[in-house]
Amino acid sequence: MVHTSAEKMADMYQERWTVEVFFRWVRQYLNVPALFGTTERTVYNQLFAAFIAYVLLRWLYNRTKKQATSHLPFISFVRRLLSGQIPLEWKSEMGVVLFEFTRIYGRGIPNFG
Repeated sequence: MVHTSAEKMADMYQERWTVEVFFRWVRQYLNVPALFGTTERTVYNQLFAAFIAYVLLRWLYNRTKKQATSHLPFISFVRRLLSGQIPLEWKSEMGVVLFEFTRIYGRGIPNFG
């Protein structure tokens, strides 16, 4: 039997809890309810893709929020955007933001609509 000190056990529990909190955040905010792969590479790829999507949605939300007059929390924005139920005012402002992006950088975002 291996004997571990109480301090070491507390440290191990704290590290595990930190990982649990991280994955709860990933499931809640990145919309990753389950990991599809079991290898390290597939888990990294799935999480990396989810982080990219999160950053892009956060960027679009922040840019649109500055111009929209109605308040919409970020999580509601994402849920409504993904379900196609975003308010018309927000759609209009998103169009303005994306048109500005196209004008500045000379390229659009494919398949937006």
